Amino acid sequence: MKAAWIPNLLTLGNLTCGFVSIIFSSLGTPEGYQVGAVLILLAALLDGFDGQVARWLRVDSPMGKELDSLADCVAFGVAPGYLAYKTYLVKISLPLMGRPVELGILLAAVFPICAAYRLARFNVRPSQHSFVGLPSPVAGILVGLVILCFPHGNIPTALFAVLFPLAGLLMISTIGYSKPQSFILKNLHGLRLAGLVALFALLFFLFRFWLIFLAVSVYVLSGLVGCLIQFIEDRRY
Repeated sequence: MKAAWIPNLLTLGNLTCGFVSIIFSSLGTPEGYQVGAVLILLAALLDGFDGQVARWLRVDSPMGKELDSLADCVAFGVAPGYLAYKTYLVKISLPLMGRPVELGILLAAVFPICAAYRLARFNVRPSQHSFVGLPSPVAGILVGLVILCFPHGNIPTALFAVLFPLAGLLMISTIGYSKPQSFILKNLHGLRLAGLVALFALLFFLFRFWLIFLAVSVYVLSGLVGCLIQFIEDRRY
């Protein structure tokens, strides 16, 4: 097997997780929703490794980049959109000419549309030091974590119907987001990195998915706060 296929297999694993997530979500059971959400998180884990492995093996290529975008669109666009529809958006409808129109489908479609646009924009205009718009894996993880931490019925449907498309729109926004993985790989090595992994494993054992949800929420808010600070500074001068 050529070395280039090692990261490509991780990328295809990412896509497979997204596809299987859709199948479990389609079962329409709480257990199926939970598994579907976990598979989105697993897809994000594989997505975090494929690019790094390609660079370590020095086999990164345009094909791998395009394959990664296609996999991400399924795992972090289509799968979260379908999961959100089945759990919270399926019963949202509006009367039109005496017949109910499935508004939930349109709201769910926002996510794959925004993810596809976000990924295409990144391929055309990549950024070395920061992300422009919320990264699609982070947006997908956020949806999966909401389902894991707040099972169906724990969040008012109207609130979810507002926040869900907003998370999708953050992907195509021009809000800047940092690249924490670059900082970790650059500044943490050996015992420091091992210590960080051990600490995260301990906290995850104690708090489960709530720990990841908190970290992802802080990351999402960091971009919004930074945008607000920049807006205030621009108006001041």
